[in-house]
Amino acid sequence: MKRIMVVALYRGISEYYCEYLQNIFGDLLQIESYYIENNPEDFDFDGDLIVTSSDILFEHVKRLNKNHVEVIVMRRTFTKEGFDKLKEIDEEKEIFFVSNFHQIAVECVSKLYELGIKNLKLIPYNSYSPYNETVSGIKTAVIAGKTENIPDFIEEIIDVGDRVIDLSTIADIGAALKLSGGRFYDVLEQYQKKLAYTDCGIGQILIDSGSIKKQIQTILRFTNDSVIATDLRGYITEYNETGERNFGLKREVVIGRKIDEVFPQLGVENFLKDREEADNELVSIGHINYVISRHGIYNDEEQLIGVIILGQKYMERENEQNKLRSKLLPRGHVAKYNMESILGDSLPVKEAKKVAEKMAKSSSTVLITGESGTGKEIFAQAIHNQSPRRNGPFIAVNCSALAPSLLESELFGYEEGAFTGAKKGGKIGLFEMANQGTIFLDEIGELPYELQAKLLRVLMEREVMRIGGVDLISIDVRVIAATNKDLLKRIAEGQFREDLYYRLNVLPLSLPPLRQRRSDIPVLASAFLKEFGGEKALSAEILQVLIRYPWPGNIRELHNCIEYMYQLSEEEILLTDIPENIRNYEGTPVQIQNDILKEEELAVLSATSAINDRKQSAGRKTIQKLLSERKIQIAEQEIRFILKKLAELSLVEVHKGRGGTQITDKGNRVLADGGILKDSKI
Repeated sequence: MKRIMVVALYRGISEYYCEYLQNIFGDLLQIESYYIENNPEDFDFDGDLIVTSSDILFEHVKRLNKNHVEVIVMRRTFTKEGFDKLKEIDEEKEIFFVSNFHQIAVECVSKLYELGIKNLKLIPYNSYSPYNETVSGIKTAVIAGKTENIPDFIEEIIDVGDRVIDLSTIADIGAALKLSGGRFYDVLEQYQKKLAYTDCGIGQILIDSGSIKKQIQTILRFTNDSVIATDLRGYITEYNETGERNFGLKREVVIGRKIDEVFPQLGVENFLKDREEADNELVSIGHINYVISRHGIYNDEEQLIGVIILGQKYMERENEQNKLRSKLLPRGHVAKYNMESILGDSLPVKEAKKVAEKMAKSSSTVLITGESGTGKEIFAQAIHNQSPRRNGPFIAVNCSALAPSLLESELFGYEEGAFTGAKKGGKIGLFEMANQGTIFLDEIGELPYELQAKLLRVLMEREVMRIGGVDLISIDVRVIAATNKDLLKRIAEGQFREDLYYRLNVLPLSLPPLRQRRSDIPVLASAFLKEFGGEKALSAEILQVLIRYPWPGNIRELHNCIEYMYQLSEEEILLTDIPENIRNYEGTPVQIQNDILKEEELAVLSATSAINDRKQSAGRKTIQKLLSERKIQIAEQEIRFILKKLAELSLVEVHKGRGGTQITDKGNRVLADGGILKDSKI
């Protein structure tokens, strides 16, 4: 019998969900309880699956999961009975969704929108929310079971009942444990009858379908994902309508054909050989990026019988997430960049991203330093979007752009009548707006000295006081600061508080200037060209000129340069299209051809490094696939000769079999120098 463990923060919650799942699955599973409250580090489970009650616990369990048991996060929804209470409200109105915790309130509102609530504007509310009767005028609140902190001015309370585990979580448990057959399908069918579904009534459709085959066909029809299934020989057996729309190929053309003939980018052939599954893998098909998942299909005896691929257009997925965020957060207060937005394969960038990913797991204050134009805000947004606060607001403030008096009122807010021109009812500050999220203080080195003491208090006490106010307001905010100034020098000059510096410099992150990551220039230039239309390319000769230049304005200056060349050039970009100051730079001359790698050699070296970084085997096919994703076409045979040359230069080591190719320390140094083989002071 399969064994799963339910992990929650408190004992009561863990035992409740254990009992709940046991009632659903019966004797199909053995379910064990675990809670973090009293034994946060004592964790040794060797069963088949771990189910956590939250995203935060997911990261905690991953850290303690020494046996590498698969972990999934429990998702929750509402019963039909509770959902119908909201559907019965005819008029459009604003309603608070009240919870003890902001994150839970946001999740509930998100789920209700997803289920099809269109007649109500739901606003997440908890005890820290900056709303009162005068500001909101709202008289109705929705709760999910026992809830405290309901505002005194609320006149009507609608209880939609405790949230329950949603059907996708039950299905994920079944998929992870490879449960199949009539008994598991009966579990799904019986359980979904009590759950709320979207307006299209998929739940009822599934009930009325009458057979498992019809249910599957119905799911394939209504899902937003492209679905492709194959048998063990790689022949396509299922292909849904979404796939037809996304890929532009009709079902009758696709069914029965070898998948690697139709969609070689999906890697099914390799999967059938080495069983390498994939989640959220980015592939390019017909110049369009897709996020795909690839998993095996197993029978009751746990024998592989086929492969299923789920895919969604990358931009559509991003747009869906952004739409939901726009409903829940103030306009403009959403971080749009993530770790994948940070381009480059050079060692300095890899190290910076590795440090940033570790910083994202905590809520400690981050200080990002680096020259102007190195991408400090992109890193700040990426840290936020990979943190447990990713569903909260991201508020960016440029400390040098506002006058001291205005900056103070923006940061900390003000009460009604605090000064001439103050709004009726006052105004909440950016720190309050960032509650449960992240505030990004850019150009912190320019913060007026008289405001530094106030900021220090906020960092120490996690409380703010509005201008003209007497009450202290508790906040839960992660602070990320950034500067291009030498703060220690400004401390010595008496322009920056030393105690504030040490409060900010808890997690320091230093970003490299572009001149220290020259190997990234081709990658960055290619991305900028695509941004401006992607119809033009840069020759190897032009790239060498760009690599030679020191880029005092860093990535921002490179972006402007590429835009200049793209917009002012004719059908192709020529050397004469490079801005004169860059073209005629009188630094160290460009090395002769023998002293610098060719464009295609540098591309292969960069791809090898990227694949090594993923802990994957860098074979010729894998390298070619990654280059193709980067819009670089190099034949496999040519890659073979390039790898041979790189090996002769001691830049890579080529191993036989599954060992693949490994970049050397020398190769990493040359890559960081933009392909320059000799020491140089460019």
